Amino acid sequence: MKQIYLKNTQSKGRGVFAGEDIKSGDLIEKCCLIPVTVKPDELGSLYDYVFNYPKDGKFQVYVLPLGAGCIYNHDDNNNAIWSDAKEYMMFDYIAVKDIKKDEEICTHYGDDYWIQMMLRNPKMKKITNNQ
Repeated sequence: MKQIYLKNTQSKGRGVFAGEDIKSGDLIEKCCLIPVTVKPDELGSLYDYVFNYPKDGKFQVYVLPLGAGCIYNHDDNNNAIWSDAKEYMMFDYIAVKDIKKDEEICTHYGDDYWIQMMLRNPKMKKITNNQ
């Protein structure tokens, strides 16, 4: 796994950054997952940090990734992805592009995520690289 660190960004709040150069295909982080056993409308602010599990299959449960797993910000031009690990209740965060030291590591949350967020909070605005 690679060295990473957290710091505040100018526009997205806290984010995950590369503590060293990372090559495309490298494992960045392996995160344990905690099942969240409440109904979606009971999640409140936790909704912003949970994921569907498994990612690559029929939805079974919401999970909260440990480590930096729920801190990676979104970018339409993401340089990393998360995927179901071989181990049960684990996610792997993997570089899909070369990432330079001190560059923010971002995943793509999916178009569905932003639709749900804007339905919950009509004042919310999706931040893009141009803003």
